[in-house]
Amino acid sequence: LNFDMRFGVYGQTKICQMEVPLGIVPGGGGCVNLHRFLGVGRTMEIVLSGDDIDAATAENWGLLNRCFDNNAALRAHVEALAARIARYPSEAVSCAKESVLAAERMPHTEALKENLMLFYRSARGPQARQRMQAFLQQGGQTVEGELNLQETLSKL
Repeated sequence: LNFDMRFGVYGQTKICQMEVPLGIVPGGGGCVNLHRFLGVGRTMEIVLSGDDIDAATAENWGLLNRCFDNNAALRAHVEALAARIARYPSEAVSCAKESVLAAERMPHTEALKENLMLFYRSARGPQARQRMQAFLQQGGQTVEGELNLQETLSKL
C-alpha cells in the first residue's frame, strides 16, 4: 500500500494483513496507512480479521486505483501510464508528487502554501515555459483546444 498507485487483476489480486493471526501487529505501516484510505471500521476489519480482501472489494474501497480482467490488460495500462508520465518534464512530475503528498503530512493551509511554492518552482523551468508556449500555439486556450484537450496535449 506504500506505492503512488496500486492496480490489480479481478480474481487474482488479494490484499491481506496477516500479522494479527500470527500474534503481532502490522509493522510496515498497515494500521496507519489503511486508516488513511479506509477509516477506522474497515481498517479494524482488515487488520484484526486476517481475511483476504479481493480485488473488486479493494477497488471499491479505494485500496486499488483500478482493476483489470487479466494480467495483459494490467501490464498494458501500467506500461502506457508509465510511458506517458515519462514524457512529461521531470520537475513537473516531482513537484506534483510532492504537492499531493504534502496534503497527507501537513495541515490544509500549510499544504496549500506548499502547493503554491511547488507550482512556482515547476513554472520557472525552461521546459515548462516551452510547453506552455507550445500549448498556446496549438490552440490550447480555445474552445476547440479545450474540447479536444488530450489531442492538444499530445502535440506538446
